[in-house]
Amino acid sequence: MWAVVTMLVHFLSGPDSYVVTDAGTFETKEACESAIAAAVPSQLEGDALEQFKSGNRVYACVKVLGYE
Repeated sequence: MWAVVTMLVHFLSGPDSYVVTDAGTFETKEACESAIAAAVPSQLEGDALEQFKSGNRVYACVKVLGYE
């Protein structure tokens, strides 16, 4: 099982990451990456969109620990 994770690194407070629960989970990495490609950046707006465009916000697929 794979999940979409958002990652940001702040200058003074360090890293911040969280699972994008609205996206759900995916059986394969390819399906997860396809979901990211379909949704990002079309569903982003405001600061989140600007952060994504500038490379300050990254979306990645991470395998769920304990799931085989």
